[in-house]
Amino acid sequence: QQCEIWDHGFLKAAALKGTMPQLEATQPTGLKILVCGPSASGKTTICRFLSTEVETLVQPSAYIETKGVRILECERNLPGRGNQQCEIWDVSGNSQFESCWPAIMQDVDGVVLVYNPDKDGHDIEIGDWYDYFVKNNDLEPSQCIILAHHPAQSHRGMTRPPPKLKAVKVVDTSYDTAITTVLQQNFDDFLVECHDKKNGR
Repeated sequence: QQCEIWDHGFLKAAALKGTMPQLEATQPTGLKILVCGPSASGKTTICRFLSTEVETLVQPSAYIETKGVRILECERNLPGRGNQQCEIWDVSGNSQFESCWPAIMQDVDGVVLVYNPDKDGHDIEIGDWYDYFVKNNDLEPSQCIILAHHPAQSHRGMTRPPPKLKAVKVVDTSYDTAITTVLQQNFDDFLVECHDKKNGR
């Protein structure tokens, strides 16, 4: 499966210049999925894995902040739906780029929320991300999935998100190789929900 990548850090400059309508040309041909959450929660690493840019979920040696948004395009074979084009938008967790978010949110089909439940404040912050990117887009809970990402490979058990997110499916992830298959399966099931909602099934 081929994966194409674009770095759209220029979105911030476009937002400041008031030229966001020009970005309508970036509308996806398939599913548009946003991956959002607090900074340094593992979003880019997970995006690279889910887009098949890399074959394994490996902890990076150093943290590199995403500038604005990074778009990965891939094709996934969904159960009962065949091959589907998918754009995965890796959204920076830095509020410095908040002016870009309205354009990023256009025509979104689903939202993946990523946070580190072992980090102070992330459990509260993930609720704010849900309000902005899911509720503001009038998306249903089935069009959102939460990845509770634990840097420690030894994590076991189930994470409970804030009560306001109880209707959203939560999947615990880590760099444990045994988790990767479960993550892929849950992501594909989530894409099926987004695909069916988009196509009125």
